[in-house]
Amino acid sequence: MKKVIINILVTTALSIVILAVIVRIIHVGYDLYFTTAVFQMFAANIVIHLGLLVTRKFESKYFALEVLLDVTYTAAVIISFGFALGWLVVTPVYLLAAMALLIYVISLLLNISRVRNETNDINNLIKIRDKKKQELEKENSSSNNVT
Repeated sequence: MKKVIINILVTTALSIVILAVIVRIIHVGYDLYFTTAVFQMFAANIVIHLGLLVTRKFESKYFALEVLLDVTYTAAVIISFGFALGWLVVTPVYLLAAMALLIYVISLLLNISRVRNETNDINNLIKIRDKKKQELEKENSSSNNVT
């Protein structure tokens, strides 16, 4: 179910970006706030994800410190884009920060779920391997007893 939710969200995001590109191509010179906002959000997300790749290279033994760094970075990028691109005219700073926190928490929960599923898959594969190994050992020991 979680994969379905992720696929829906990714598909929706891609649809919005592609729609914005098509509107820009078909209506050259026609500036919709919607398409501008889509490209601005797309750029902000690129900066956020590239920055998170860098911040994740610095690991701490304190998980809370890593989360704080990620959330602070994400909020800083969103607020910086808000100041630079005029988002703060429409959306207050605290709302942008809350949005950054909410998006981060949802992403974190999805990542935890993904890791949990991967761990379960690996554990199941290990159990299957061990079971096959035991069966093979039984077969070998029984064939050695017969001869």
